[in-house]
Amino acid sequence: MWAAAVVGLGRLLLEGRQAAGVAGGREATIDRLARFVVQREASYRIVLPEAVVLKLGDVVEANGRAVGEVTALLDGQHQALPHVIAVVQEARIRIFDRSSPVLHAGAQARLVQVPQAAAWVIRTLFTEETVARIAAEWNRTMLEHRDEVFALLTPIIRDFLIDLEGHVERSLPEFLQRHAEEVRVLREEIERELRDDRLAEIFEKEIWPSAQPRVREVIEKVTEEVWQKVPLWGLTWRLAYQTLPLTDNDHVQRAFTNFIEGEVLPILKSHTDELITLAREIAREAMKSDAWSSALRKLFGSLVTDPRFHALVQAFLREVMLDNPDYHDLLWRRLRSPEVAKALEVASLYFEPMVRRMGDIVLGTREAGITQEFAKVLRSQILLKDLQRIVLDPGPDSAPRLEEGSPIEARVEVEFAR
Repeated sequence: MWAAAVVGLGRLLLEGRQAAGVAGGREATIDRLARFVVQREASYRIVLPEAVVLKLGDVVEANGRAVGEVTALLDGQHQALPHVIAVVQEARIRIFDRSSPVLHAGAQARLVQVPQAAAWVIRTLFTEETVARIAAEWNRTMLEHRDEVFALLTPIIRDFLIDLEGHVERSLPEFLQRHAEEVRVLREEIERELRDDRLAEIFEKEIWPSAQPRVREVIEKVTEEVWQKVPLWGLTWRLAYQTLPLTDNDHVQRAFTNFIEGEVLPILKSHTDELITLAREIAREAMKSDAWSSALRKLFGSLVTDPRFHALVQAFLREVMLDNPDYHDLLWRRLRSPEVAKALEVASLYFEPMVRRMGDIVLGTREAGITQEFAKVLRSQILLKDLQRIVLDPGPDSAPRLEEGSPIEARVEVEFAR
């Protein structure tokens, strides 16, 4: 019966490797069994710079694989404590096979702790390879169904932006009134920067010479039209009339105001498109000037890095959006509208298969099992396993072999997933 049990166990061990197509599976398994029989354990002391929480069974790694475990927690006299978990500065570790790895004089260790943080989970799950595969899935889906998706989502996004614009317009006056002092300080700072002699010099030397002829042409055209409409006779006799005794002194002023509103403003309005085009051309030429662009970038950079500007932007986001009930109502009304519900229902036909494939990339499949990254997250964040491990650096090969029981200096660090 014992012989049958041994033969059956051997067949199970060998069939798993042979089924995977491993050449020489029988010999490899026998070699592994032989190494297990002849391997020799070794123990060392880990000395930490400060007292930390350790427990029996904490994994010891070297070269990316488990090579041992913590077997005892030690007090200040290097004596084992009768505890499974304790705050200690020293611990005894057991290496399963002292020949793998071979520790040399100068060997060091790191106590790597896994943080209980969402950032660690995200960085662990979304490795560079995983992100590249997810991006490929997204690109493939969008290329196949780009027109259909855009046709569905464009009206929704457009309507939401229109609603958002209206909300900001309604909320902005009250916000500016509440923060009038902060806005005034920033405005004065910008005006002071714009009045800088360097900007005036750059504009005068590099921009104005090329813009002056076109500006003069438009001004002369507008001036000529205005001059043709000037009521010289009316202004003259009104000036003479108001100089007489017992007459009002505002006849000329009223006539001139009526002239501005009735004749000059319509003339200027008729040249609006021409003035806007001219302003755009001047601005375009100004942007081509390295000195002008550099000065504006410096002005913009000093603004966006100003703590007062950051505080004002944060207050705007908080008061106008995040803490504003009107914005929340607007957002939920838009999301719960029949148009959005119908669009999302149709869009899910294109996106659901993509999302499922992305989930398989990150989490794993029924056929291949869960991914190593997801298993690591489950063990550390859900099961609270593998929250810390001791990683050995064997030391330089040229150094003599480390004697059993020797202390190994260790440092504590937090794992940051790549």
